[in-house]
Amino acid sequence: MGTDAWRNWIAFNDEKPETENADDELYSDRLFVGGPSSHGPYALAAIIGRPLPGTLPTVRPAVRLHVGVHANLIPDVVIDGELVPANSDAYHGGTASDEIAALVSLILGVRLRVAGTARLSGIHEHSEAHPPIYLEVAPLAHPGRLGREYIPAALTRLADLGQLDRLDSFPDLNEEAQVELVRAARAYATGLWWSNEDQNHAWLQLVTAIEIAANYRQTGQVTPQELVEDLWPELWAALQTADDAVRAEVSHQIAPQIRATKKFVDFLTECAPEPADLRPPTGELDWTKMAQHAKLIYRHRSKALHGGKPFPLPMLEQPRHEANGAIQEVPWGLNTGGLGGVWDAKEAPMLLSTFEHIARGSLLNWWDELRRSPAADGQELP
Repeated sequence: MGTDAWRNWIAFNDEKPETENADDELYSDRLFVGGPSSHGPYALAAIIGRPLPGTLPTVRPAVRLHVGVHANLIPDVVIDGELVPANSDAYHGGTASDEIAALVSLILGVRLRVAGTARLSGIHEHSEAHPPIYLEVAPLAHPGRLGREYIPAALTRLADLGQLDRLDSFPDLNEEAQVELVRAARAYATGLWWSNEDQNHAWLQLVTAIEIAANYRQTGQVTPQELVEDLWPELWAALQTADDAVRAEVSHQIAPQIRATKKFVDFLTECAPEPADLRPPTGELDWTKMAQHAKLIYRHRSKALHGGKPFPLPMLEQPRHEANGAIQEVPWGLNTGGLGGVWDAKEAPMLLSTFEHIARGSLLNWWDELRRSPAADGQELP
C-alpha cells in the first residue's frame, strides 16, 4: 500500500477518471516565482504578493496547490462482511497535499506547509461540473520571533516552482521506497518549518529524516564485533582481556542497540553533499571527519529523546553572517557556558544551519539513488 499522493499519481498515469478536485493553500515565508507547474494530478501556482519595505519575512499564503483525485483514497475497513487486516505500512500522518508540500520543501530547501483547503469541487462524474465549495483557511502563525533566522539559506535559496523536475520521478519509485521518501521529506520539512521556534526540535526532526532514509538504504552487513569495535571502542577495549566467546556474546547482545548508529553514520558519510560554495574564512567544519560528527550528533539525539537532555546549547545558536557573506558553520570558542551547562568545542561539532545543509543534500542524493534504481512495474493499486 503506497501513500495517497503516490497512489493517486499512479491512477492518473493509468488514465483513471477524476472524481473530485481541490485547491489547498500553502504557506511560506518566501515569495515563489515560476510556474504554474504541473506534475501528474498536481499543479502548483505561486500566489502573487510583494514584500512591504522595511518588513521582516513572515509566513503568508504563497502557493496554491491543485489536486485532482483519481484514486480511491479512503481505505475499506470491511470487505464482504469481514474486517480488513490492519495495515499502516504507508501511514505518515498527513494528506496527499502534505506529501507534495514536503517533497517541494525538500527539493527547494524552503519552508512550505499546508494551511488548509480553500476550494472543493465535490464528487462528480467524469467531465461533469459542480458548483465549487469555498472554505475559509485559518492563517498559520509565524514560527519563532520575527527577524531571528537559524537557517539563513532557507531565505536565500531560489523558490522557483519551475525547478521541480525531481518531483516527476516520484511515481516511478517503488512502493516501499516512496513511502520512506515521503516520511523523510515530512520530517525534514517539519524541522525546517519549526527551526526558528524550537532549535532542539528541529535537530531531532532533521536527524529523524536521516534515520528514515538510512534504515531503508542500509548497505552491507558487519559483524557484531565490528560494530562494537567501531562505535563503542571503550567497551571493545574493556573486552580485550576476555576470551573470544565472551567478546562474541557481549557484542551479539549489544549490537542491536548500536546498529542504528552505524546506519546513520554510513548514510551521512556516503551521501553527504559538498560544503556550501561560500565558506567562512575561519571555523570551517572539517568535512573529512563526517563520520566522527555523525556519531556525536546521534549520541546527542539519543540523550535528547531518551533522557530529555536537549542538544548542547552551542549547537542551538543563531549563526552569524561572516564578512565575506558566508554563514557561520561551527560554534565559536574553545568552550561555551550558559543555561546551567558548560560544553567543550569537541562536544558541539556544528550549528543547526550547517546540519540542515548536510541533511538536505544527503536526502536529495539518496532520492537520486532511488531514481536510478529499478522501479516496481505493474503494481496493482489496493
